[in-house]
Amino acid sequence: MQTVEPLSVRALRIECLFNDQLLGTASGFVVIHEGNPFLITNWHVVTGRNADTGSILNQDTASIPNRLNLRHHTNLLGTTVSKIEVLYTSDGCSRWIEHPQGRAVDVVALPLENLSNIQLYPFELSLANTDIIPRPGMPVFIIGFPFGLSAGEGFGIWKTGHIASDPDIDVDSRPYFLVDATTRGGMSGAPAILRLSGGYETSTGFVLSIVGSPTKFLGIYSGRVNQDSELGRIWKPHVLSSIFNNNEHPVQTLDAVCLRHNDFENH
Repeated sequence: MQTVEPLSVRALRIECLFNDQLLGTASGFVVIHEGNPFLITNWHVVTGRNADTGSILNQDTASIPNRLNLRHHTNLLGTTVSKIEVLYTSDGCSRWIEHPQGRAVDVVALPLENLSNIQLYPFELSLANTDIIPRPGMPVFIIGFPFGLSAGEGFGIWKTGHIASDPDIDVDSRPYFLVDATTRGGMSGAPAILRLSGGYETSTGFVLSIVGSPTKFLGIYSGRVNQDSELGRIWKPHVLSSIFNNNEHPVQTLDAVCLRHNDFENH
């Protein structure tokens, strides 16, 4: 009998497409908000633009994605099916919901529409409330699809690193902290977790774990700070609440002419 780690099925492999042209791969995961499923991934994944500079990521084609191909699990675990999610409405406006600060927070939520004949395994955001105090030097696991690779059919690959900055302290006055991890392309949008065995610190003191390995959701990975560094960004879980509470839907169009108020020039 095969044993599968439940979190391995939570990550989804993403192909970023312009029509049928593959621009790149990424990662993401599904959450349920008010009874509806949303794909959580990075702003730069859906826009095809660098979240820091606004420049187009795929310089070979100068194209940005207009569709995502998601590899969903089916009712038979170990098999997957491709489902296309369009990124823009028929009038050219973006479908995703972003943070009130726009691309300054590199996380979005995309409502899922193409749900027939799939099995959703939503990520439990309550794991963010696990009473473990994360500290620099603790291990972090990033579950995604480096280079588009998967374990078996659709199971995420666990990349290991360490917390590199105090998670309670924002970096660059933005809600992320740093990890030191040898991640590779295709991991953007992956969930990051802390999992410990033995003793660990809680808000009320030190606890010795005798049974099991407690797991804490640390946030959403968005890639390395630059190509010469192993330091990467983890956006804190509370950014998802801000996204879902954001009543101002972005109005970015496919040709990137019409942008919402926090456009590239304002950053």
